[in-house]
Amino acid sequence: MTVARPWCFAVCSLVACVLATAAAAVSAEQDFTPVASGVRYRKIGSYDKARLAEILDRGLDTFMGGFDPSQGSTMKSTDFKAKFAAPRNGVTLYEVQFDSVIPEWDNQPTTGSGLLAIPEDDSKTHPLVSYQHGTVFGRDQVPSRPDDSYETQLALAAFAGQGYVVIGADYFGLGASRVPNCFIVARGTTQSMLDHYRASQAVLDALGQSTPQFFVWGWSQGGWSTMQFLRRLETLGIPVTAAATVSAPVDLAAAFRRPIANPRPQDAAWIKGCISNMLWSQEEYARLPGLAASAIKPEHLAASRKFFNGELSWPEYDASVPGGVTGLLQPAFIAGAETGRGRFWDLLEEAGAYRWKIKTPLRAYGGDADEAIPPAVSRMVFDFATMLGSPQVEFFSAGERADHRASYVSATLAVKPWFDGFVKPATKDSSGR
Repeated sequence: MTVARPWCFAVCSLVACVLATAAAAVSAEQDFTPVASGVRYRKIGSYDKARLAEILDRGLDTFMGGFDPSQGSTMKSTDFKAKFAAPRNGVTLYEVQFDSVIPEWDNQPTTGSGLLAIPEDDSKTHPLVSYQHGTVFGRDQVPSRPDDSYETQLALAAFAGQGYVVIGADYFGLGASRVPNCFIVARGTTQSMLDHYRASQAVLDALGQSTPQFFVWGWSQGGWSTMQFLRRLETLGIPVTAAATVSAPVDLAAAFRRPIANPRPQDAAWIKGCISNMLWSQEEYARLPGLAASAIKPEHLAASRKFFNGELSWPEYDASVPGGVTGLLQPAFIAGAETGRGRFWDLLEEAGAYRWKIKTPLRAYGGDADEAIPPAVSRMVFDFATMLGSPQVEFFSAGERADHRASYVSATLAVKPWFDGFVKPATKDSSGR
């Protein structure tokens, strides 16, 4: 899925170093200001046009892994750089915190957090994009800590730097939240996004900002989150102008049974970390004591819990569990992945994010060389929507050579002008994107 990803622990650190000399790094500049019941915000910094340009230049170089095919992406940063428009404006960054509840725990109160980014221009009216982030193995690699999240930086450079308000929830268990990581837990994840959206709207109202168009967009785990969010928004009657996903594991059972039952040499190593974290998160949020122990080999159980708790880094965990996914899991659990039988697989089936008649215009993307989420999984939403008669749902390849990272960059370039088509011309950049 997206991970701060074995490569991302190194890549995100390198991106931070590369951009360290750029202007206006994020910092907590002020105390929180309350704006509504349970909602507060504070300015954490700004990215000027030069900083946004660096994200699309040297930051992209580092994200794509430089020019060494053995270490980086299947594509190069130079495949994309010239296609991004120069930033039109700087961006003011805010952290939003809000009171929320955890549905899986009988609505136990909790705190959520996320990012709100507002263009620095003369307008008080902007389209709004909610970006749902992908899998991370670090608590701070989230939207409200954009210096630690290159995927968030790219969303800011591509959208906020072109006149869009950008928001992004951290998900429960990340950012300011201190509950266990709510990793691929459907109702809790959806609650965090919905309450962050409402909290961000309260802050925007207090700042005199209006957002007549509302878009949702996400990569990898964030693509699955986007679909969960979209279904909830449609159910509540909250209008969504358009939605887009890339490398989205909309059918979680299919996405994660496949690397266990049919592993491939090109599979991303960090899928192992996703599966172990998913087992622990489902044990916590579905209240199923012993679930992880029933699946993970006893000699790796303690390390997997430390990894889930953030006490082991991904490189440390990866080194401690040799042999990939099959080295982590017990034979009986592997057999269950082949048949789809077992409580864990039932939970993932229930958390599928595409089986309803979608009303919103939606574009799904998948890279042909994606080492984590095969395009056959990403396009399931299109196939199901076609069967139910939703012609506004479309699927596109993110590229024949596009792996997981390249798929995100490629789809960002495609989604931006598509969203622009729903917005009045004044918000478009000079190249028409």
